[in-house]
Amino acid sequence: MNILWLQAAGCGGCTMSLLCAEDPNLLDLFEGAGIDFLWHPALSRETGEEVRALLAAVEAGEIALDVLAVEGAIARGPRGTGRFQMLAGTGRSMLDWLRALAPRAAHVVAVGTCAAYGGVTSAGGNPSDAVGV
Repeated sequence: MNILWLQAAGCGGCTMSLLCAEDPNLLDLFEGAGIDFLWHPALSRETGEEVRALLAAVEAGEIALDVLAVEGAIARGPRGTGRFQMLAGTGRSMLDWLRALAPRAAHVVAVGTCAAYGGVTSAGGNPSDAVGV
C-alpha cells in the first residue's frame, strides 16, 4: 500500500506521536503491514527535486496512490488562493496540491484534529481561513 503524507498547517504533533511508537517500532510495524511511504516529511530521505518529481509523477498518474494522508489544517487564504501556505520549492499552495492529488488517491485520510476539523489553526478570527480536509 503506497502512502503519501503531507503536512499542512499545524504543529506536526500527530507525526511526533507516531514517531514515539516503541514496541513494535514504527518502521517495523509499517513493513509488517505492507505499508510503503512514498514520502513523509519526517521519515523520508528524499528532499527538493526528488520530492517535486515524486509529486509530479503521482499527479500525472504515473505512480499509484493508495492513501493520501494529510496532517494539519488546510489554509485557504488569502481569498481562496491558499497562498498563505505554500509547499516549499514547488511554487504551489498546499491547497492546490491537495486538490490535485486527492482525486488520484484511493483513500484520503485526515490525520488528527487539525486535518479533520481545522484545529487550533482555525480558532479565533481564523485569518488564514483554515479548514479541515
